[in-house]
Amino acid sequence: MNPKILFVEDSDDVRAGVARMLSRRFDVCATRTAEEAVVAFDREGPFPVVLSDYGLPGMDGIALLAEVHRHAPETVGVLLTGVADLDLAVSAVHETGVFRFLTKPCGYESMVQAIDEALRHHASLVAAEDDAEEITFERDSFASLRESLEERVATQKHALARLHEFSVELCSAGSLQEVVDLAARATHEALGRAALVQVWDDGDSATVEASAGPEMTARLHSQPMTTRDGQIGAIIVDLGHSNRGLLAQVDLALLTSIASSTAVTAHHEFRRRERDRAQHATILALARLAEHRDNETGKHLQRLAAYCRLIAMGLIEEGKHTDIVNESWIRDLELSSALHDIGKVGIPDSILLKPAKLTPEEWEIMKSHSSIGESTLAGVIAEFGPTRFLVMGRDIAGGHHEKWDGSGYPRGVRGVRIPLAARILALVDVYDALTSERPYKKAWPHHEAIAWIRERAGVHFDPELTATFLACESQLDRIRGGLADEINADRVPVG
Repeated sequence: MNPKILFVEDSDDVRAGVARMLSRRFDVCATRTAEEAVVAFDREGPFPVVLSDYGLPGMDGIALLAEVHRHAPETVGVLLTGVADLDLAVSAVHETGVFRFLTKPCGYESMVQAIDEALRHHASLVAAEDDAEEITFERDSFASLRESLEERVATQKHALARLHEFSVELCSAGSLQEVVDLAARATHEALGRAALVQVWDDGDSATVEASAGPEMTARLHSQPMTTRDGQIGAIIVDLGHSNRGLLAQVDLALLTSIASSTAVTAHHEFRRRERDRAQHATILALARLAEHRDNETGKHLQRLAAYCRLIAMGLIEEGKHTDIVNESWIRDLELSSALHDIGKVGIPDSILLKPAKLTPEEWEIMKSHSSIGESTLAGVIAEFGPTRFLVMGRDIAGGHHEKWDGSGYPRGVRGVRIPLAARILALVDVYDALTSERPYKKAWPHHEAIAWIRERAGVHFDPELTATFLACESQLDRIRGGLADEINADRVPVG
């Protein structure tokens, strides 16, 4: 069956036309007003996605989606409006749980893409609810087992103490490998036997493992690690050479407890990564909204992320900025690079899409996208707390048009006072702009773009970063070729 969506539009012609088009892919219930939509939601819902016009008679689209969110938090809202208003977009995302903000007129493909992404987000929210039930179930199971073990505390003080220590250690584990290492050591120390712990990482399609204790014999006991989704790994314990090596019931209970705790923690690590990806996708949706308004090159963000990783890896190989740059920092840089022009959501179309040269007054407005993007992300951080991803995105949005000699904007910051991530983005953004074809210009050849950037080292660009950039020029050219765009001259910008 096609996914069910609720579509709310007060124009009869628009409502009929859009509903007819969307019915190719979805089971569409269409209403004219928000009040009718509430009734339809109660009668025919729940709906995974509600697509609503903002300017409805009576209750507007934001109020409707807020009402839906109160009664069905897992339902995902997509808002349509004829006004490109940054404050409206931010308030819709933060206050009512709106997932996407689309500017009218919006093409069929863009609308279908937004609904498909909303359906995937709905699936992740439903999965999160299931995870909460699973956590309660497994926590209760663990508590019951711990109570049973405590009855034998007189003979198992050491093992129980180690089990408690293991539980505390799991709470501070920062990675799947650390969870596995802790489980191997805890098993060895609690049972006094060699142990091998294996977890099958469903995200990376690999096995993460660790061992503790002496070399193992051929007589082994395998304790599966399971969650409600099935087995995710095993703890293998050495039984030794003699029959006396068989595990006693109390040892089996200890091993079961360690396996259960390890499975729950590993499963939560999988889900944490999924939630992080969902959070990133929500923030990046706003970035893509800015990108789609004026950027004809669909793979621009992919290229920037790849260029950023290449330059950052070059810094590691050259031993530069080792106090800052590591794999975690590089992952944040790849994600945050997409936020560099998020402030363009606040630039009027008359300026953003103007085919002619901007006037001095218009150019000042265009330059304000850096400050708009920085302040927008700073507001998100202030309200919801800092994350490395958002803090770096704020620095990039506000600093990627600053220049090494202080002649950039918006503040005229110079040298190393410009954040490292913004200095990297400044390089790769200019390189991509020069080498990308647009409807109004031809792409520069790679060697000409490289020469232009080389001439501006120490003026526009950080000279040290420029040297690393130039050392990677052949890889840059391969990335550029592999992620080249196909220009569609007939494309009409949305909005």
